[in-house]
Amino acid sequence: MRTVKYKTHWSYLGSGVKRQGLLAEFVLDVIYLMHRGIIPPFHILNQVLQGGGYNGGMGPGTSWRPFTITEAEYEELVEALLKLDAAEAKKQHPYIDSEKVIVDETLHQYTTFLEWLGAVTEKYPRTK
Repeated sequence: MRTVKYKTHWSYLGSGVKRQGLLAEFVLDVIYLMHRGIIPPFHILNQVLQGGGYNGGMGPGTSWRPFTITEAEYEELVEALLKLDAAEAKKQHPYIDSEKVIVDETLHQYTTFLEWLGAVTEKYPRTK
């Protein structure tokens, strides 16, 4: 699996913390990317990866050099994320917001990240 260099901006102090990890670890540190534990479809994930993230402004954020992944890398990523123990992963990746990770193919129809995110939020409302 590909290794990614990125920065987490989880504090108002400093210019972020440099990190390096496998693609699956990186994805877990991108705030809101796996909203409600839903893995974004390939085309949506690549849109986000091409954006390079952001420093979060008044809240937490994650930034990286823009890149894309191949379909084979996406399949490997999905396989790794579906095997994830979310409770254990939360110890290293504090912004995970779900107890499990799933693929919901009914949400693959959306063409932009914001449309997809809105659909995820509507279909999977907070229960707490």
